[in-house]
Amino acid sequence: MVLLWTLRYEALMAARRRIVWGAVLPLALLSLLLAATSPVVTGSADPATRVGAAAVLVNSFCTLGVGLALADRLRRSLESRGTAELLAATPAGPLARTAGALAGPLLTALAPVAVLFLAYAAVVSALAGSATPLGSAAVSLLTAVLPAALLATAFAGLLGVLLPVAAARAVTALVWLWACHFPPGFSPIPTVTGTVLSPLGGYPMVAWAHAPEVWAARDGTGVLRPAVSDTTALVNVALVLATAAACYALGRLVSRISRHGAS
Repeated sequence: MVLLWTLRYEALMAARRRIVWGAVLPLALLSLLLAATSPVVTGSADPATRVGAAAVLVNSFCTLGVGLALADRLRRSLESRGTAELLAATPAGPLARTAGALAGPLLTALAPVAVLFLAYAAVVSALAGSATPLGSAAVSLLTAVLPAALLATAFAGLLGVLLPVAAARAVTALVWLWACHFPPGFSPIPTVTGTVLSPLGGYPMVAWAHAPEVWAARDGTGVLRPAVSDTTALVNVALVLATAAACYALGRLVSRISRHGAS
């Protein structure tokens, strides 16, 4: 019950912030506009593959928007003098407060993305007379978009306590492009694009959501670019979640050290 109340409080606080809607909603609409008009998506005869390709667009734009919108989340808690002590005096334990503070804003920011994308997939399913495209959308949201949003939020939050928020957002956007879309032949430094480390989630979307093969094992071979299978898709999801957890834990540690240093 304490977790639910903390989740509700954090979600309502995030919903009141204009940047959450201003950064995420336009990118969600842009993703769907591209999905409806891009030959890369509409060129496939399989409706489930079209939804899988659209999920790549959603994960490219919307999860970055979520990260940019929530980049100042840890910094705001650091700058709110006395808030940590006030929350520590409530019946909520540290685990419930941490889980609620992490999940509440994230779910608020992702809600319009999920609603719009599922509506798009429902239309494709209705036109195709099959539930497979809708299932593809649900699977991609759960196995690719949600883990990627966790990582984008945690990484941007970590940068937000190390750098000015504007700089943190700029660096997050550059790193996101490097990790999701810079092909090995284009990037001046080694890139994780197309590997099991990439937050784009190409492996689970290809394995489980009918996305085109090009989004996994992209432009290269090697131990980090294995063939797509259920196992490598699970490895991709696990590595993205583990990286998100590491970034979040490091951000909390830096925030705590900074707070104690300022007191």
